[in-house]
Amino acid sequence: MGAPANTEAEATADEDFFTPDELAAYLRISRKTVYGLIRDGVIPGVKRLKRILRIYRPAVLEWAAADKKQRQKR
Repeated sequence: MGAPANTEAEATADEDFFTPDELAAYLRISRKTVYGLIRDGVIPGVKRLKRILRIYRPAVLEWAAADKKQRQKR
């Protein structure tokens, strides 16, 4: 039979979060840098589920947009 297929709700929930590897690819930085930024509290929306990290996508997108605006003002 195999594993059950993802429901639409599960697929939507997965789209709401980045994994650390996905975030590294999105931000074009290394995985190690992502973990350092998480450790330092720089990246918003981080949820720890035991040993699993998930980063809330809307929080990161807002943070990245604000950072970009700040850099353009300089």
